[in-house]
Amino acid sequence: MLFHFARNFGGISYLTISACRHWNKSALIRIQLMIKKALVFILLVFAVALAAQDQPFAVRSSTRYGISSMFGIVELDSLTFYQMRLIQEFKYKGFSLGLDLDFLFDDEYHLLEEEWDQLKDIPSKIYYFRYGKQGEPVFFHYGGFTAYTIGNGLLMNNYTNMSYYPRLRNNGLLIGGTLPVRTQPTIELMTSDLIKNELIALNAHFSPLPDSSVNYIDDLIVGFSVIRDNNQKGNLHHTLGDSLYSSMHIGKRDGLTAYSIDLEVPVTVDSNTVLGGYLEMAHIIGNGTGFILPGIFADFKFLKVNLEYRLHNRRFVPAYFDHFYEENRSVLVYDEEGAPDILTGEEALQEKPGSYGWYGKVQWIIRNRLKMVLAWQNMYGKEVDRGKSLWFTMRIDTRYKHWENMTFSYSKVNAAELSPGKVIVPAARLGFSFTISLGEKRRWFVVSKYSEKYKNKEGGINWWRDTERSFSAGVKYVY
Repeated sequence: MLFHFARNFGGISYLTISACRHWNKSALIRIQLMIKKALVFILLVFAVALAAQDQPFAVRSSTRYGISSMFGIVELDSLTFYQMRLIQEFKYKGFSLGLDLDFLFDDEYHLLEEEWDQLKDIPSKIYYFRYGKQGEPVFFHYGGFTAYTIGNGLLMNNYTNMSYYPRLRNNGLLIGGTLPVRTQPTIELMTSDLIKNELIALNAHFSPLPDSSVNYIDDLIVGFSVIRDNNQKGNLHHTLGDSLYSSMHIGKRDGLTAYSIDLEVPVTVDSNTVLGGYLEMAHIIGNGTGFILPGIFADFKFLKVNLEYRLHNRRFVPAYFDHFYEENRSVLVYDEEGAPDILTGEEALQEKPGSYGWYGKVQWIIRNRLKMVLAWQNMYGKEVDRGKSLWFTMRIDTRYKHWENMTFSYSKVNAAELSPGKVIVPAARLGFSFTISLGEKRRWFVVSKYSEKYKNKEGGINWWRDTERSFSAGVKYVY
């Protein structure tokens, strides 16, 4: 880590100066230059323009305290800075705390102080603060969400408030639990940012007839959720940039509300298998309605399978609040004369046709070492020509020699074909990351990430010209 290197290097530097206190001023200047060159060398070794959307990396560890560090070069508002990030993680009983400390230095190695000189900057240094996990009697999570799903995902599926992390640090809150009564009501409340409260959601499930003598009815679970985006244009400051944002007429806040109702009935339950079915209805107020009619699931612990028949009318999109929602709440478009304009997500719904089709998901979990998720959606309709979607994620915790873990992900949404051979298509995304330990004690790790995002346009994709790439590398030390 740079922190330890600077500390140790500073100690050597101090001893050297003490032993040679009679050196002249030019010698001391040379020593200072050597220190600066050493710091620059460290920055260059870890190669890289760190992506504005890069999230903190993690290495699985049972220890109570760990420090990660990342070094590189980042460009903000057309200015280039050296970057040092320290991610510190603390664990105590059921509590966990993660701090993400981001230090930016100019070309003369002066710290950019504007993100450190006010009390309001303190919450932005918290990556997460949590207690317990979803499904436990009481839990909460403050900070960043990497993936949050409500119900069967017909409205909200794998939502993240970290699309622009670390430049935009949303301090969200997810809090919930189960009340100790017969109906076992489970309630969750989520806000994407506790200060702005732009995107909020309420999700509740309960067993209405837990003491029924009728088979299946006593295991029936009923759920309800409501999601509200108070300002669909809240992402524009980060998607447009400062200069374009200030020059455009953004207009007033534009809100959107949606709700869903779901029903789940387990049919077979034993120690190794759970089989059942479910229904769900979701409606975006003032727009369209979607249905799951029906869905079936099978859970064999190591293998989970879902299959759904989906149906929706015009002005509705399944998983409207998805992993890319923060990027798509509002987007910049151009009219026929080339003038820029703002298109909200709700306005984009007006052109969405009705459709019907199938959604499926398969999850493999093998001894907590291998986890794969494959999901697909195939929608049909008279006006639907790009109704096919594919999502794939694989994580391997190898612990084989120096390989710690590897992750690969790929997605293409609303594509013309599901063909596995056609990878580079409009709006598709691909990512790869790995972690390697530097010693048998597994204290030092090298972590690297690479991702590609292909431009959303008509026609073919030129891999070099139409690809937005992101690469980052860093080291982690675990105590």
